[in-house]
Amino acid sequence: MLRLNARESAIGSLIVSGTSAVAWETTDLIAGAAYADGGTEGTSVSTTGNRALVGYDGPDAIVSLRHLHRLRRALFIGAASGVIGVQLFDGSSFTVSTPNGSPLFVLSLLRVGNLIEFRAEPVTREATPAQLHREFGFSMTPHLTAREPRRR
Repeated sequence: MLRLNARESAIGSLIVSGTSAVAWETTDLIAGAAYADGGTEGTSVSTTGNRALVGYDGPDAIVSLRHLHRLRRALFIGAASGVIGVQLFDGSSFTVSTPNGSPLFVLSLLRVGNLIEFRAEPVTREATPAQLHREFGFSMTPHLTAREPRRR
């Protein structure tokens, strides 16, 4: 377990590399997921700057810390490489790694007040992202698109 301080939890973007998928849940209990290959599931959440609260930019998962108050929790699922890296705004970083053949790790991000807490947990390599979402209590919110109003 690792808890960031107030400055690390509030400035810039959190960059998480080495993941194949990320799931999120907002304080409004809106849940969704994004995949490194570009796929999505559930409902995406945009910030006032029209950026994703949590999403992918190339191979890296990004969390917008300016809007952390809207995020309840997130789950980063490690890729086959077994190394998850987290980079903070000031260039500091940490990694979670596992030797080949060992269980895969997922990295849970929890918001505790205005601070971020990380927990690394081992899971079986055979588990699919959907199975891991369910195992960690994520229930994807169906994405609904607004319908154009009828005009008479």
